[in-house]
Amino acid sequence: MRALATIFRLLATVALFGLAGILWLKWDTFTSQTHSFLDEIVSDAYTILQSERDAQWKDISDKKSSFNEIYDANDPVGQNDENPLSMAAESLASSEKAILKNPDYRESLDSLNMEYGVDALIWNSETKQWQVNPSTKLTPPASFQDPFADESKFPKADIKKEDGTVIRGVPRPNRLRTVIGMFYKDRDDKFKEIAKLREMLVSRDIELREYQNLYAKEKERKEQLEDEVGELTVKVAGLEEDLKREKQDRQAEKEAAEQKEEQLNRLVADLEDQKIKTEQAHQEFIDTLRNEQKEQLAALQDEVRKADAEGYKRGIDEMISKQQGGEVDQPNEEVSVNPFLPTEDGPPKLSQAELMLAAQAKTIGENGVPSTVGRVDGKSGMILLPLGSERGVELGNVYTLWKENKKAARIRVQSVSQGFSLAYLLPQFGNPQELRPGDSVHVVPEIEETL
Repeated sequence: MRALATIFRLLATVALFGLAGILWLKWDTFTSQTHSFLDEIVSDAYTILQSERDAQWKDISDKKSSFNEIYDANDPVGQNDENPLSMAAESLASSEKAILKNPDYRESLDSLNMEYGVDALIWNSETKQWQVNPSTKLTPPASFQDPFADESKFPKADIKKEDGTVIRGVPRPNRLRTVIGMFYKDRDDKFKEIAKLREMLVSRDIELREYQNLYAKEKERKEQLEDEVGELTVKVAGLEEDLKREKQDRQAEKEAAEQKEEQLNRLVADLEDQKIKTEQAHQEFIDTLRNEQKEQLAALQDEVRKADAEGYKRGIDEMISKQQGGEVDQPNEEVSVNPFLPTEDGPPKLSQAELMLAAQAKTIGENGVPSTVGRVDGKSGMILLPLGSERGVELGNVYTLWKENKKAARIRVQSVSQGFSLAYLLPQFGNPQELRPGDSVHVVPEIEETL
């Protein structure tokens, strides 16, 4: 019995020591897990804070102070000068990006901002560190709300139901990891928001500077306009006085013009009466000339008929004489010459009636027409005559100009219009250098021989 009791005592002692060992192992594991968790949290926090970058954080601090000083100073900026606040903001943003865009910071932020739910991490007893469970996929929180607030679904420890099923719990370290990740994300968002607000502030400051410059210009322009208005007021007063005197002068001129208009109207009436009387006298003179011309034409036609009869008779006599082999005696008589044919001694000699008819004819006949020289230019070899298309003058026509029974020039029409014609002076003919504007000439058309 004593031996059995001794055995029971030994077994109880061994069991006690075994229980103590098991408790010690659990306590050691729990302590290692807790310390690993705390070390992990502290290390991640310092990584997010970029605590080792003292020089860069000091540079950011100095640039923030510079930015605030420039903003507080609010010194004027020229319209074409670069805005110092914008330059300070760009410099500060560049320094902040050097930290916030750092790969260590970005990778830590992305890996820490996650929801650490059930079985998100597993304990590595060899390395004594928490590791991400490869069989789970972590996702970032959708918002800043506690994703494990409902403890009926997410208890803090495993719960075994009556039916034997177990509800896996989300331990406090995982909850703490999740909320700290949210703080990290919120901190990064605040940095971005501050940078955005700083950009908006700079943009608004630039717009304000522009409005300030515009206001200063408008103020200066207003002062200039006020000075100009004062000067213009004085000028307007002087102009009004000048306008008043000008109106008086124009009124006097108007009255004088009305009086002169009355005189001119009376003179026009007198000239109209003279015109009517002159036209009547001219018509009577034309009628007289027409009668004389008819008589002269009748006499000339008789002479032409006689000359034709005599020529016809001579022709018959010559033909008979030639048939008989003899010669026809030339009668001792003068052959009448057509007075209208041009001669080398001078232009065609026309009576007063013939000159009147030639002047009134619609086209220039073979006997020519009297005219005057409108304008002559010896250098360019051009001459202007008061004879135009209404008299039958056409482009390219050739005429001989007689002056005082001498051949003065030969011309070729270069251009023609109603009332005048412009012609070239043909070379090696007459003495065109003696022609002067206003000279009386006799214009005789020439027919050019063609092949």
